[in-house]
Amino acid sequence: MRILFNFLIGLGLFIYGINLFSKGLERLSEKRLKKILEKYTKTKFKGIILGTIITAIIQSSSLTMILALGLVNSSVISFSNSIGIMMGANLGTCITSFLVAFLNISNTNNFFFNPNNYIPFLLILGLFFSFKNHCNKSNILIGFALFMLGLLMMETSLEPIREYAWFKNLLLSLENPFLGILIGILITSIIQSSSATVAILQTISESNPLTYSNVIPIIMGENIGSCFTTLIASLGSSKNAKKVPVSHLLYNLIGTFIFFSIFYLLYLFSNSILNTQVNSLKIAIIHTLFNLFSILIFYPFTKKLEKLVNLLVK
Repeated sequence: MRILFNFLIGLGLFIYGINLFSKGLERLSEKRLKKILEKYTKTKFKGIILGTIITAIIQSSSLTMILALGLVNSSVISFSNSIGIMMGANLGTCITSFLVAFLNISNTNNFFFNPNNYIPFLLILGLFFSFKNHCNKSNILIGFALFMLGLLMMETSLEPIREYAWFKNLLLSLENPFLGILIGILITSIIQSSSATVAILQTISESNPLTYSNVIPIIMGENIGSCFTTLIASLGSSKNAKKVPVSHLLYNLIGTFIFFSIFYLLYLFSNSILNTQVNSLKIAIIHTLFNLFSILIFYPFTKKLEKLVNLLVK
């Protein structure tokens, strides 16, 4: 019970930290961000690059998608131009997983090379800015510190359970790829953060053995689960704006279906590759490859995706 309590506190700090960090960055450059979105979404390729960069900076694909939804709803950009942003947002969110991998790899005894040692400094500096009424700068610093603190708490809380029989059995049950996808969808839908779902996987992998066959289905599932935030945000919006979350959902469903078909063939005929153990960095790479794969598959067919969404949302 104590392990679960500490883990949930860590998860809460992680998600709150990302949200605080994201809002601070968004408010610091809100007007500039909207102008950039208006100007650099004329082609799908530019939209992908822009969506990737914005999400990498604000550390939230959901926030990028909600921003795109709002711009389509207010007719600042067209639904067609939002598709590139959506594809880029999926890729940009992978930066968080590389950051988590870096924090795990850098967790050494050397004071200067351990990022966790800078948490108190970031919190103090954030509080200093809050007293000076620089709320956005304060949110960025405190949010980033809480993000690191939450990750550290999750990792520390999970260390004792590596010897528990029930946990080992749970990891074994994840070898069922269909169950893995479902778990990825459910966790991400509940906690409303695909970054947090991947971070949980990365944290577990640092203290317990996970394989490609365990993590790939969950990563596919979290991409689908990440769509629900935008779907909820679209309630009450215009018909055009409703097309944004529908395109996001279809994009991830079809991408998952194609990627899963390849994965399942490997699962059936080359299980030895999938049974290779993974770490934080490998999970970040898998997450990135899945989203790159989806972009490469869909890029020639964005017009067809647009037509399909237009048929579904009338």
